[in-house]
Parts: sequence; structure tokens; C-alpha cells
Amino acid sequence: MKKIILLNIAILFTCLLSAQVKITGIVTDVNRETLPGVSVSIKGTTTGTITDIDGTYTIQAKKGDVLNFSLVGMIGQSVTVNNQNVIDIRLVADAINLDEVVTIGYGISKKSDLTGAVASIKSESLTNSKVGTVTSALQGLAAGVQVSTGSVKPGGDATIVIRGVGSLRAGSEPLYVVDGIPVQGGLQDLSSVDIESIEVLKDASSASIYGSRGSNGVILVTTKKGTAGKTRVTFNASYGTQRMLNKQDLMNAQQYYELVSIAQPDYKWTSEELRLLSRGESTDWQDAVTQNGNYQNYNISITGGTEKLSHYLGVDWYDQKGTIKNSSFDKLTVRYNVDAIGSDWFRYGVRFNVIESKLNNINEETDSGYGTMFSAISSQPTAPIYTQDGEYFDGFLNTKANPVAMVDLLDKATLKTRIVGSAYLEIEPIKNLKIKSDNGGELVFYKVNMYEDGRMGQHYTEGGHANVMANKKKYWQTENTATYNFDLNEKHKFGTMIGFSASEVEYEEVTADSKKLSEILKYYNLGGAEEHGPNASYGVSSSLASFYGRFNYNFDDRYLATLTMRGDGSSRFAPGHRWGFFPSLALAWRLSEESFIKKNTSIISNLKLRVSAGKLGNQNIGDFAYSSTIALGGSSANYVFGNGLATGSVQTSIDNPELTWEKANQFDLGIDFGLFNNRIAGTIETYYKRTTDLLWQVPLPLESGFGSSLTNIGKIDNKGIEFSLNTVNMSVKDFLWTSALTFSYNKNEIKELYDGKQDVGKYLFVGKPIDQIYLLHSDGIWQINEASEAAKYNAQPGDRKIRDLKKDNVINGEDRDFGGVYTPKFYGSFTNTFAYKGFDLVTFFTFAGGHMINNSLNRYMNSYNTWGNMSVDYYTYYWKQDRPNNKYPAPRIGSAYANGDGTDANLQKGDYIRLRNLELGYKLPQSILKNIKASNIRFYFSVQNLFTATEFTGFDVESSDNTNPYPNARSFIGGVSMNF
Repeated sequence: MKKIILLNIAILFTCLLSAQVKITGIVTDVNRETLPGVSVSIKGTTTGTITDIDGTYTIQAKKGDVLNFSLVGMIGQSVTVNNQNVIDIRLVADAINLDEVVTIGYGISKKSDLTGAVASIKSESLTNSKVGTVTSALQGLAAGVQVSTGSVKPGGDATIVIRGVGSLRAGSEPLYVVDGIPVQGGLQDLSSVDIESIEVLKDASSASIYGSRGSNGVILVTTKKGTAGKTRVTFNASYGTQRMLNKQDLMNAQQYYELVSIAQPDYKWTSEELRLLSRGESTDWQDAVTQNGNYQNYNISITGGTEKLSHYLGVDWYDQKGTIKNSSFDKLTVRYNVDAIGSDWFRYGVRFNVIESKLNNINEETDSGYGTMFSAISSQPTAPIYTQDGEYFDGFLNTKANPVAMVDLLDKATLKTRIVGSAYLEIEPIKNLKIKSDNGGELVFYKVNMYEDGRMGQHYTEGGHANVMANKKKYWQTENTATYNFDLNEKHKFGTMIGFSASEVEYEEVTADSKKLSEILKYYNLGGAEEHGPNASYGVSSSLASFYGRFNYNFDDRYLATLTMRGDGSSRFAPGHRWGFFPSLALAWRLSEESFIKKNTSIISNLKLRVSAGKLGNQNIGDFAYSSTIALGGSSANYVFGNGLATGSVQTSIDNPELTWEKANQFDLGIDFGLFNNRIAGTIETYYKRTTDLLWQVPLPLESGFGSSLTNIGKIDNKGIEFSLNTVNMSVKDFLWTSALTFSYNKNEIKELYDGKQDVGKYLFVGKPIDQIYLLHSDGIWQINEASEAAKYNAQPGDRKIRDLKKDNVINGEDRDFGGVYTPKFYGSFTNTFAYKGFDLVTFFTFAGGHMINNSLNRYMNSYNTWGNMSVDYYTYYWKQDRPNNKYPAPRIGSAYANGDGTDANLQKGDYIRLRNLELGYKLPQSILKNIKASNIRFYFSVQNLFTATEFTGFDVESSDNTNPYPNARSFIGGVSMNF
């Protein structure tokens, strides 16, 4: 009997063994990058394995077993074994990833331990913007971070405002810190491929460690470091074309002739204009000065090393030919980072970056009123480009410039060389005590060579004009910190950091100007000109010294506290008022670690409540602004000397010995959440920030002899709410769909000005936002049956009607009223990523709304004026007796408010939603990559600015300049990314 039982057990065991099969597979991420170190286990057993360096695994399992796949930073997956022998898995990144380490001020922290409002952006997210700078690529990637297009010209940069405008004069851009070194001018000189991560410090707790420079938030950039192991080479190449968006629909020569003949029958046409009209031709000045631009970008990076020494080398070349002819920008970036472990207690490293760039023939922002596109819009279509003898036509009206001559003959080159470097030493004399000294700086050489040929038009100097401007900025800093972390009873975790820093910036500038010199000499020999000057030079310097510290407490990974203090002394303020002190406190409660949540629900995977409060500062003013200034020259400085006049010096500004810091007090409340194993994860935050002691030029009484004085005044409030959400919508076999949403709302309000004033100059108002619009309101067009009423206002049928709010039959400044704000009240983004086998598709939308835009081009295009051309829409719908509509006034010289100046006639809603990036990619399968020794090769095609829904009719709804705009473009880009 015993033998029978043993035999049956043996048979059963053999059957069980025979039921097991060998399962193999590859584990990759959404980008089809292989994932080593993934844990693969059979649910309910101790059987398991991990993936090797190529992401492959092998495990014995039977039908019905559940395989669990898990890796820190990724959302785990479970798969039931059926009849398959190969199970390939694609893991999705955990949007929260509580174990991920992020950069904070003078240190790092796990996400789970953060108590402040910190948004972390990985380098792969920056690829949503192929053309442009790193600054512009940040648009839509973090809630509360408003990125505005400053200029879309080649080499143009965007501006960033975090949680609302909080200053009248001292700027609202955040502090940018790259590898520990504060930089000015945004992030336009960086190469996105060199960036490892970007952290945005938004609240007082996270930003107060930077004290005097943190009131507008802080953006920390960490560049890539070397990795131990085999050398890895990455190569990226992209090329594309650009086509101008929103070409303005203007009248042709015949329509223009008809309209001028009605409004100005005595207008004197030039012989060249009559010749063009007689041939039935018309000049399209927009086409004449624009072209299809192109873009190309190539970069290569090499990383590798050992456990003791690692390095990263990156080389990037960016080249863009603009949509305005002869405009271009090219930039070469070289970065080299080295990190080394000298011993168990000694580490050191070096960061080195060199940038060389050249910007050609951009005059939009410096030649106000005569920029290329403004001239192209306003020049009369009856004017030819060239006269009969081949010279540039110069018989323009008030534009006084031939647009084609401007792009052909302007020679303007902006050259910049920037060298940035730092070196750090870190020692650990005893366990957990780290003492670090990080020293670095930057040297920037900037030069503008410009030559304006006299043939460019009446606006320019006859005989030619050359100007050379050169400046140099030298910055150095030292940061020295001591950090000590220790635990008590594995429940109480403490972290302390104290530090000292000092920095100094020196700036020098020289300008030389000459007129009437040949096009051969240009700016190469200013001494050969007939006229010289004005020439100028100056130099300034400023310094900052700081002491700071931070204390962290963590009880049982549930209750967290952070106390921060910083003291700054700045030479920019008056003696006795140079030191500012900026404390903050933040508390956090990880509710998801409490037993009453852990035991009762499997839905909540993360839940944390955060609250913080603190004070920040702003010193973004000129050097020595607290002291009076003296200038040479001016009529008031002339005095009798002998038989003639001599020129002396005169005081041009008044001093303010009380000038001190602009301060911002901020409160923040946030909730971080993750549901269903973080497949749904996000953050909700609300904040309140009050800025006091605003730095502003206060108007002075005339009897003082000065116009204004830089003074600390008033209060401004910013309050708002932010929301971000990341979801894994579908993950089925080879198909993956993820989404990301950000939404931000901000309310800005001036709470106090000075001396009890409720407004200043009718453009700053207590109780209203900083950028409140205040103007007359257009009320349509006076009609025939309103002739007698119109006469009371010296108007007639066909003129623009202005609302008489005071009902006194007089239109003046007293009839103005509020008409909205220029800054969006809300903004955000919506991203969808789809992946199927080797294909991926990304749709990236951005949106904004609740604001108005003054479409200043309308004042020329949608009313009759003596400046030049108008829109076809105006030609079709202007008022006349047999077409008595309310859209546009009649073409009449001298008509009051005809072009809408000072009224809301040119205001348009700024609401928009834009498909900023549509990208389709394909990655080669692993079977091919192995044969060519590559780990990843991806081809992609991207369309930027494919679609925009908006009521705005100008060149670009996001442009900060609607008078002299550089037109935005739709870009078509193809590229390849390869890793070896």
C-alpha cells in the first residue's frame, strides 16, 4: 500500500513539473528602452527573477500563474500565464514616483519627503518644442508656470512668470539656477539635450532658501552627468521647414487707389505708382520680405566612466533661417561634466559650458515704428519695389522705409560668447556629515555690429550709419554648505544644512557711433566716417553675501516639517537697509501612510497634505539706484564762461537713503494624490501671495526739480489655484494611452499704492490688476438718423461713435472705463501619448484665456489712414450711405478716433487653444537593434503650431508685440534619435 501511495505522489509531482513551461520576454518602457533590474515574480510564491542589462528575463511558470512585474519609478503590471511562452511587458513611468530624487535648493530630496510646492520636469518632456529655446519648451509643463512668447524670431526667447506678476518695476521673472550658478537672460543659451531635469520652486518654503532672489520663484536646472559602465553615445538630428502663419489679407493696388481717391481726391500719385497701376499690378510687401524658413539641429553626447570617475560630453549645433529674409540664428554649445570619487570621504567634480551664437538682421524690437513687418503691412501696394532705373523706391508715406531695402541692406550681427564653469569639492569627515564647496562663475562677451545703408529710406541716415556696441559681464560666486543627516530609533529622521555664499557681478559697456561712411567701411572702420558720436562707456558692479540654513524633520515617514532661514546683504540698497531676512516653515502629512487608510482601502496609493508659509525678497533693480546721479550736458548744464558757453554737469535723479528690499509673503496649501497604484495621480494647490514695499518710480512734485524717485510703496496680492493630473488611460498588450493635464488660475490685485492714492495716472488702480485696461469704449458708427446727435460731438454719420459715460456731450478722459486685462486669467495644457508596438503619437495642446489683446495693427488696417495699406475686410465693410453698417468708419481724413486710438475698438479676446505639437514616431525593434549594436533608434515627424482656435486676427495670439511682430510659423520637422 505504501508503495502505491509513493507511486501516486511521484506521478502527481511529475505531472506538476510537466505543467510548468519556460516563460521568456523583454521588459521595456513606453519609449521601448529596455529596463534592467525589473523584478519578475509569481504571485503568492517566493519564485522570481530580475531582468538583465538587455531587459530580458526567463522564469518557470504554469498556466494560471500570475506574473508580477515591478521596478522603482514604474507602475507595476500583472499578467496571467495562459498558453504563451513569450510575454513582453511595457512598463509605464509612475507619474508620482515617490522614491524619485529631485533637486531642491542646495540639496536633493525624495519626492515622498517634499513639503514645498516643487514641480519636476524631465528632459524628455522638453522635446514637445523642437524650434526655440528651453524657456519656451517649458510652456504647459508645470501648473502655475506661465510661459509667454516674447518673440518668435530666430534666437528669440520667452518669458516666465510663476504665480502671477508681483512687482511694478523690479521684474517678475524667476531666478534661474543652472548647476548651482544663477544665470541672467533665461535659459536660451542651454541645449535641451544636456538637461537631466528642471525643478520649479513655486512656494515660499521651497524658494526661500534663495531669499532675496526667490520672490518670483526659482527654476533649478540640473545637467546630465556621466554614468558608470560602458560608453554610451547618443546622436540626434532634425531638419525642418517653416511657413509664416496668419498672413494679413490686405488691399491690392486697385482697391487702395479707389479708397484713396474717395478720401483724398487731391492726393498726388508718384509716376512710379501710376506706372504700376496702369499695368494692373500690385506689390505684395509681405511676400516680398518673407520666405519659407528652415531649421536644423544636430547634437551628440558621450557618457561613460567607472565607479570612481564618470564624464559627460555634449556638443549641440542649432541653426535657423527665419521667415523674414536674411534673418538667422546659429548657436554652438559644448558641455563637459566630470564627477569623481577620490576616496570614501572625498568627492569632486567640474561643470564646463561654452556657448557661441550669432544673430543676424533682426530689427523688430529696436527699430520701433519702422520694423520690417510693420513696414510691409503699412506700405502702399501701389508702390513698386524698384524704380525704373533699378534703385529702391523711396516715395513712401509716413512709413519712410522700403521693406525690401531693409532686409537687403541692413547688416546687423549680434555676437555672443558665454563661458560658464564651476568646480566642487565634497568631504565626509564623519559618517553623514558632508561639507561641500562649490565655486564657479561666468564670463559673457556680447557685441552688436550694425550698418544701415543710406538707401534703406528716408528714415535712415543719408550716407550710411554704423554703430558698434560691446559689453562684458563677469560673475563669480562661492557656495559653501555643511549637511548632516541622522536617525533616532528608525522613527525620527533629522536633516540639517547650513551655508554661506558670496557673489559679485561686474559689467562694462562701450558704444561707438558714426554717420556718413561708405558701405565698404561699414562698422570695420568707424574712423573713416564724416560724423562721429555719440560715443559712450560705463561700468557697474554689485555684490551679494548670504547666510542660510534648513532643518528637516521626518517622523515615521508620516509627519514632515521643514524650517528654512536666509539672510541676504545686497549692495544695491541704501546703507543701513541692505540686509533682508527670509524665513519659511512647511508641514506635510502623508495620510496614505496612516493605518486607517492602508488597512481600509487599496484605491489610495498616495495622499499627502502640505501647508507652507514664508517670506521672500526681490532686489532686481539697477546698481546704485538708491543714490543720486549726475550727467554731463543738457541745456540746463550750460553756463557762461568768458565770452561763451561751457557745458557742465547736472543732477539727473534724486537719492533715496531708505531704499530697501521688495518683500513677498506667501501661503500655500496643497494636496498630492495617487489612485489605483498611481495610475491616476495629481496635485491640487491653492496659494496667496502679498508683495509689499514695491520698488517703483514714484512721481515727484514739479517743484522738486525731478520727475520721479525709486521708492518702496504699496501692496499687491496674487491668489490662485493650480491643478495637475497624470493618468494611464489604457494599457493593454501592445497598446498604451497616457494623458497629462495642467490648469492654473491667478487673480492679481493692487491693494495699496502710496499717500492714500486710489490710482496713478489712470493706469494703476487700487482694487484692480496691474495690467488693467482703462480706455474709451467704441459704440459702433454714427448713422444717418443720428446726424443731429453726432453733431453734438463734432462728428458726422460714418464716424466712430464713442460712449459718453458722463452724458455731458463731451468725449474726454473722464469717459474712460475698464475693459479687461492683458494677462491671461487661466492657462494650461493637455497632452496625450499613444504607443502601439513600435509606433508612438503625441498630441500637445496649450490654452489660455480670460484676457484681451490690443491688436495694434488694426489701427492701420481697419481704418482709413495716411500711413499706407489697409485690410480687404475694411475695403469690404467700411461705412458709406448705401452700406450703413457698424463695422468700420468711413474713409475720411480728420475723423475723430477713426483708427480706434485710445478706445477699445482694437481690443480682441486673447482666448486660444493651440495644437503646439503633433508628433509621430517609430522605433526600430530590438531584433534589428541588436544586429547593429544599438540600444535605440527612433525616427519621427513633427508639426509645430498645426492648429490654433482663437478670435484674435493678428500675426500671433501669443506674441508680446503686435505692432512690429516677427510672424510666427508652422514648422514641419523630421528627425532621428540614436543610442549606442
